[in-house]
Amino acid sequence: MSELNPIIEPFKEEFQQIFLGNKSVIDQVLHNAKEVVGKCLNLDDFKRKFAINLLKEITLMLKAEEINHKDFFLDNMRENVLWQPIVKVILAKRIEELKKCKVLKKGKKYNISGLKETYLGKMIVDKLGFTRRSIISDLEYDKLISIIKKLKYEIPVIVQPTETEKFFEN
Repeated sequence: MSELNPIIEPFKEEFQQIFLGNKSVIDQVLHNAKEVVGKCLNLDDFKRKFAINLLKEITLMLKAEEINHKDFFLDNMRENVLWQPIVKVILAKRIEELKKCKVLKKGKKYNISGLKETYLGKMIVDKLGFTRRSIISDLEYDKLISIIKKLKYEIPVIVQPTETEKFFEN
């Protein structure tokens, strides 16, 4: 198997450039992909099957949430065609995470702390300059919503009545 190291090393080096998580995961993924391939007739066949099994292994681990989608550096992944199937899975995971978040509305203020905990939500909030705040006004919330609507999604808003509203409700 040592004759396969020159084939596996480039995959390992590239994976290290796109994966920011625990480095032992890289060895585990490479080992599992290598085990599945088994005995191949030639090196080209091994290289092709290894790449396919590597992608399958990473995809399965992402879907099972054994590795976190936040640990991948998408900018580096987009440069190589090999990683394109993984990019799609990671983006789907990040959008799914965004869909699960909620914004709390109390009076004329919005609490976006739940949104800031998601990968895409944090990126949007940072770009708008709301990084250090969890409470924003109606006008700021409208800016936020206009960007999120471009993703063809709406964040559920949970309305919490103010003390005055609670008083007049009873």
